[in-house]
Formats: sequence, structure tokens, C-alpha cells
Amino acid sequence: MSSSLFLGTHSATIDAEGRIQLPAPLRDELSLRQPEFRFVATLEGDGSVCLREREHWDRWARALVAEAPRDQQARATLLTIAAHSAPVKCDRQGRIRVPDSLLGLVGVDRRVPASREVVLVGGFEEIRLWSPPSWEAFADRARADLGVGLDRLLGGAVQAEG
Repeated sequence: MSSSLFLGTHSATIDAEGRIQLPAPLRDELSLRQPEFRFVATLEGDGSVCLREREHWDRWARALVAEAPRDQQARATLLTIAAHSAPVKCDRQGRIRVPDSLLGLVGVDRRVPASREVVLVGGFEEIRLWSPPSWEAFADRARADLGVGLDRLLGGAVQAEG
């Protein structure tokens, strides 16, 4: 079981070969000594690409398949997730290469200099990759709803200050 705990918001640039150097705080959480260290990159409904360590992704995907209702929409959603997921190697220098097809779906294009910037956000057991404008829009909405979200996560245990 993975013990990585990814935190923080980090800027990065895709290099000429299409690689992203993971920032040190994210890289430090990984065991880069393993040969062929892998993530799985998956398109998410919030406008990001999610990078999960392979073991975590396998558990997540199996749970989705096992718990999904057996209707047309659920099958289409599962197929869309599978079609927009790909293994991603992380080399010993902490560089990853996310497929161009996934990057393009979230507004990132390594061939266009103005679209090579990315924001990497630690999400505890995962790393989210965003285009800067998409991250800013998501983060603004999420911060506005932070109190309600915390209350929901804690089952109503958060008390209003007053």
C-alpha cells in the first residue's frame, strides 16, 4: 500500500520532449529508486488529469467497476474513464510524460509555448494536473465552498464561529 501524501500547489513547465519535472515536494514523496515507477493518468470531470500511483489506481478502478450501477450511463462513464486513462512512467529524475491526448483535453499543449505551463496540485493520494486558468477557476469555486465542504466531510461536526 502506498504511503505517499501529496500536498501543495506547484507550477511546472512541459519541456521540449513533453516531460514534466515533478516539483521537489511531490518528488520527495515517491520511491524513485523503483525501476519503471508508474502512475496512471486519468481524465477527471473537474477539468484535470489525475495521476494516481498504479497500486492506488488499480484499487480505485476495481471499486468503480464493482460499485457501478448496470445502466447505460454507468457503462458509458466507465468506458470514458478507461478510454481516457494511460500509464505514465516516472523516471529516476522525477520526470513524467503524460500523453498529449490527455493534456489536450484539459487545455495544455506542449507544442504551443503559451500552453506549456501546468499546475500540479497534491490531493493526498493523488496529483492533479491543470492548466493554470482551469486551476484558478476551480480553486476559486472550491475556496468559496470550503466551509460547507468541510462540514459535509466531517458529518456536520464543524461549528460556526460566533
